[in-house]
Amino acid sequence: MAMAERIRYLVKRHPKNRQEIANDLHISADSLGNYITGRRCPDVTMVRDMAIYFQVSADYILCVTAAKEDSLSVPSEKQEQSLLHLFRAMTPIQREFFLHSGYGIANYASIQNVIPVLEVPWE
Repeated sequence: MAMAERIRYLVKRHPKNRQEIANDLHISADSLGNYITGRRCPDVTMVRDMAIYFQVSADYILCVTAAKEDSLSVPSEKQEQSLLHLFRAMTPIQREFFLHSGYGIANYASIQNVIPVLEVPWE
């Protein structure tokens, strides 16, 4: 998939219309249209801004990775609060184990481009 196709897909699935997206990105609707059709390529700053805006990686927009953008989205505030609540309820030893496990999962996911499914023994 070419960069223009990825930008078109992100714009199409976004709840706002093109004009609103362009306004949010501080560009004209014509510029956004040029990115969508492939007539122009966004500069590195615009790729960064789009990645933040659409909650995907810049690598996804640049076609470096084929990862689905949903797996790269920023967690919701509710998810972050749940994780923080869980972490605070742990003992110091559990926290250390949790952090080391999390780093391992994150590193594995970035290398394998997947999130492993972990079996939870207490369920």
